[in-house]
Amino acid sequence: MYLVVSCPKCGNYSVVRDNVKTHQCPYCGYVMRIEEAIIIARAKNGREAREIILKLKTSRELRRV
Repeated sequence: MYLVVSCPKCGNYSVVRDNVKTHQCPYCGYVMRIEEAIIIARAKNGREAREIILKLKTSRELRRV
């Protein structure tokens, strides 16, 4: 299973497997503990997780307009 998490430092979304304890944000480099991360969604596979992130980013961009 995969998790879609939001970085507490920069707010960007990333995908992480549910069996890890830490994750480094690919955008700002912040190392977060998964138990403290904001879990946005759960996905069965990586493809589904990427689709969730795409939808989240699209809705975020629409709110800026």
